[in-house]
Amino acid sequence: MSELSDTEEPDSPCGWPLMAAVRPAIETRRLILRPPLDDDAEAIARLANSAAVARNLIGMPHPYRIEHARAWLAEPVDPRGQRHLVCRKGFDAAPTPIGVVTLDMHGRVGPGWIGCWLGERHWGQGYATEACHAAIDYAFLHQRHERLLFACRVTNPAGRRVIEKCGFQMVAQELASVVGSGAAVAIDRFRIDRSTWESIRAWEPLRVHTREAERAEWGERRVELRAPAERI
Repeated sequence: MSELSDTEEPDSPCGWPLMAAVRPAIETRRLILRPPLDDDAEAIARLANSAAVARNLIGMPHPYRIEHARAWLAEPVDPRGQRHLVCRKGFDAAPTPIGVVTLDMHGRVGPGWIGCWLGERHWGQGYATEACHAAIDYAFLHQRHERLLFACRVTNPAGRRVIEKCGFQMVAQELASVVGSGAAVAIDRFRIDRSTWESIRAWEPLRVHTREAERAEWGERRVELRAPAERI
C-alpha cells in the first residue's frame, strides 16, 4: 500500500485504511462505501452470481464469474464518477461487503447514471436506499453535479421504490438490451436535479473520510456539529 497523502488521515473510525482524496471512503449510519480493491473480486463475484440479481439489471451477466469481477475492477473510473463497494458495518469484525453502488459517466459530458445492486440475502433491509443516498449526496455536495439519472427495469418494483425514496422523478420509458442475451427489455428512466435534492434531503448525513471533503461538508463548525455521537 502506498504512503498516506497529505489529505489522508492514518485511521478511520470504521476500521478501514483511508483511501486517496480522489476516492474517499464514505460512512453512513450502517454502511461503509469504499473503493473496491483487486482482492474484493471473489466477494463481488459471490454476491453477483445470482439469477435474481441479474434479473433486475440490464448490465449484469449471469452466471457471474470472478473473471467478470476482475474485468470490472480493471475498468478506469471517470474522475466525475464513483465506484463503491458497499459494506455493512460489523460490531466486532471488519465491515462485510454486501453490494455495489456506482455513478457512471459513460464517457459523456452530461449527467451521470447512478446504479446499485446488493446480494440477494441483503435485500429488504433498506441498505440500497442508504447507499444511494450517500452516493447522491457525494455527487451533489462534493463532485458538484447538477443532475443525475437512474434507470430501472419495469419488472423491478423494489428498485423503483429505492429510486423514488431518493427523490428521482420518472421522465421516460424506453427499451434497452440485456448484457449476455441481447434481449430488449423495457426500462423506466428517472432524473433528479440539484434544486430538487436540496429541497427534499432529510436523510442521515454522510461522512467522507478526507480532511478536505469534511471541510466542504461541515465547514469550520464541523467539530461542534459532529459532537453528539456522530449520528451513527
